[in-house]
Amino acid sequence: MIINKIEIDNFRSYYGHNSFELTNGLNLIIGSNGDGKTTFYEALEWLTKTDGSNKMDTKFISKKRSEELFPNESDNVRVAMTYEHKGKIKTLEKMFHFTKALDEEIGVSNYSFILITGNGVERIVSDGKDFNNDVPAERLKFIMFKGEDRLDVLQQSNSLKYLIDDFSEVRDFDSYYSFMKYATVQAYNNLEKVQKLDKKNTAEINKNQRTIEYETGILADIDKELKIKENEARTSDSLLRNLEQSKESSKLLSAVNRRIQSFINKRTEKAGYIKEDYTINLLDDMWILVGFEKIAEEYSAKISEVDRKRRKLERDYYATAGAERLIKKAQKTTFVPLPVHIPGQKIMQEMLDDEVCKICGRPAAKHSEPWEFMLRRLEEYNESLRVNESEEENIEPFYQNDYIVELQKRETTLNDNLSSITKLRRVISDRIALNNRLHDDIKKIEANLEIEYQQKRRILAQADGLTEEQLLNNLDNIEKWTKDKSNAEDRIKTLKHQREQSREKLEEAQNALNKLAKGTPADIYAQIHSIFCHISEAFSSAKESNKQNLITKIEDESNSFMEKLNVNDFKGTIRINLVNKQNKNGEKEEQGQAFLMNNDEVRIYNPNTALTTTYLMSILFAIGKLSSERDKTEFPLLFDAPTSSFTEAKENEFFKVISKLEKQVIIVTKSFLREDKSGELILDMSRIKNIDGYVYRIEKKKPFDDKKLGTIQTLITQIK
Repeated sequence: MIINKIEIDNFRSYYGHNSFELTNGLNLIIGSNGDGKTTFYEALEWLTKTDGSNKMDTKFISKKRSEELFPNESDNVRVAMTYEHKGKIKTLEKMFHFTKALDEEIGVSNYSFILITGNGVERIVSDGKDFNNDVPAERLKFIMFKGEDRLDVLQQSNSLKYLIDDFSEVRDFDSYYSFMKYATVQAYNNLEKVQKLDKKNTAEINKNQRTIEYETGILADIDKELKIKENEARTSDSLLRNLEQSKESSKLLSAVNRRIQSFINKRTEKAGYIKEDYTINLLDDMWILVGFEKIAEEYSAKISEVDRKRRKLERDYYATAGAERLIKKAQKTTFVPLPVHIPGQKIMQEMLDDEVCKICGRPAAKHSEPWEFMLRRLEEYNESLRVNESEEENIEPFYQNDYIVELQKRETTLNDNLSSITKLRRVISDRIALNNRLHDDIKKIEANLEIEYQQKRRILAQADGLTEEQLLNNLDNIEKWTKDKSNAEDRIKTLKHQREQSREKLEEAQNALNKLAKGTPADIYAQIHSIFCHISEAFSSAKESNKQNLITKIEDESNSFMEKLNVNDFKGTIRINLVNKQNKNGEKEEQGQAFLMNNDEVRIYNPNTALTTTYLMSILFAIGKLSSERDKTEFPLLFDAPTSSFTEAKENEFFKVISKLEKQVIIVTKSFLREDKSGELILDMSRIKNIDGYVYRIEKKKPFDDKKLGTIQTLITQIK
C-alpha cells in the first residue's frame, strides 16, 4: 500500500479543499504549534476508523466555513486517501453534510463512508469497511503513531499476538496442534475400550490407566503453574536489575530526606519560640511605659505637692469648723500628716508580713510598737474606705469631689509597680535579642536546608528519569522482590523435579499398557496413541520455536535499521522478551518488552529519550519490512512529531537516512523552522535541501484574530 494523495475539505482548520500529493519515500509536513499538524493526523485517524463510531461531529467542521454560510446554505466535511494496493488504485472517502439553519445552528446529515476501486475504466464503489481487507485495524497499530510516547507498539494489548499470528507459522500450527490433541485423546479412548476386553489383565490395565489419567492432570497443572512462576521470576529479576542501577541513588536520597526533615523540624521548633507581637505587647504587656520612670517621678512630685496643699486646707477647714475630734488631732501635731492611704495598702501589708518598715528601714517585730503602729495605719486606711454616714451628715466636706485623692491613690499604685516598669527596658531588649538569635539560627538552618535540597536535586537529576517516589519505593521493595524471586526460583526447581517424576510415571504406565497390549487386538491402538503423543509434543515444540524465530528475526532486522538510523552515535543491541501481563480486562496475555543491551549482555536501563525513540522506530521499520516480505506489498509509516527530543545535528542525520530508505514515511513535524530577524518562523532551507523527498509547509493564513477561531485557516505550500 502506497499513499498517493490525501485530501482534506473543511475539516477544522483545513478550510475549503486541501490536497497533499505524496511520494513513495520521505514526505515531510512542517508546521509550528497551532498550524494544523495534529489536525492532519486526526483527519486520517477519523478516515481510517472503520468500526462505525464517531461518524458525524460538529467539532470536525471548519469554524471559518460554518460562520460564512448563509442560512439554509450547506457544505461538506470530507477526508479522502488515494492509495495503490496490489496493483489497484483505490480511494477511501469519508464525508458528511452540514447546513446552517435560520437560527444559526449547524446541523449534520448524509454521512457517507465508501471505498472506490479502479478496475480499468470501471469504478467499483463498496462500503468503507472494506478498507479492512487491505489494512486490518490491528495493522494500523504498526502504521500510524501520534508522538514519541506511542512508539512502543509491542506494549499495546494484542499487538504481539497479531505479529506472531500474522508473520510466523504459529497460526498454522494451532489447527494441527488442536487436531493432534483431539486425535491423541480419541486414540487413548479407543485403546481403553479395547483393553477393557482383556479380562486377564483388567486389574493391571485399570491401575495403569488411573496412573495415566492422574499424572496427565498433574502435568497440566505443573505446566500451568510453571509458566506463572517463570514469569514471576523474570519480573522480579528485571525489577532487581533495574534497582541495581538506582540503589545507591535511593540510599543517598533517603539519607538526604532524613536530614531535610530534621532541619525542617528544627526550623519549626525555633520559629515556635519567636514572639514578635510587638504591637500587642505595647498595650497588653505595657511596653509603652518603657522610659516612664522620669515621667513617673515628675508625676509623683506634683501629686505630692497638690496632696499636701489639699490636706493643709482640709486641716484648716476642720479646725475652723469646730470639729472637736479633728481639732484635737490637729493640735497634737505640728506637721501635716500623710494621708491614710500612703504608703499604699499593698506596701503596708508587705511591711507587716516582712516585719520591717520599708520607709525608714528599721525592724518592726510582730506586735512591737512600730508594728502595731503600721497595723493601725492599715486599719485606718481600710476604715477610710467605708463611708462614715454620721460624719457625712454632721460635717460638710471641704472638697466636694475626691479627684486629688484618686490621683494620689493612682500615684501610690504606680509607685508600687514602678520596679516592674523599670525592668521593661531589659525585658524588651532581652526579647528582641532572643528573637534576633532565633532568626539567625533559622537562617543557618535554611542555609543547610538549601544545601540538602541542592544535593536532592542532583540525585534526582542523575537518577535516569526515575521519580523520587520510585527511588524511595525501590528501597522499600528490594526485600520483597528478592524474596519473590527466590521463592519463584525455588518453586520452579520443585515443579521441574515434579514434572520429571510425573513424566517418568506417565511413561512407565504407558509402556506398561503397551506391553499388556502386545499380542492382543489393543496393540495397534497402543501404537497409534504413542505416535500421536509424539506428534503433539513435536507440534508444541515447533510452535514455540517458530514464535522465538520470529522474535529473533525482528531483533536482527531492528538492529540492522538501528545501525542506519543512529549512525555516529551509541546504539547498543535491541532485544525483545516475551512476558505475560494483565490486559485492561484483567486477562493474562503475552506481550513484548523491547530494550537495549550493552555488549556485556547487561540491560541498559532508562536510555535517553532520543535513543529510546530511535530503537523503537527501528523496530517499527523492521516490522514494516517483514510485512512487505510476507504480503508482497509495502505499508507506509506515519509519525506525528516523533523527533521532538532530537538535537538539530542528530535530526539532520536521522532525516537524511530516512529519506534514503526504500520506504514510504510521512512525518508531521515542527523541525526545519527557524526565526528570522523579525521573529517570524521561516523554513531553514539550508537543512531542507539535504532532504530527498516531498516537503510541505503548513501555516496559519494571516492576518487572523487570535481570539476568534473562525479566522483560523491552514494554508498548504509544497516546497519540494
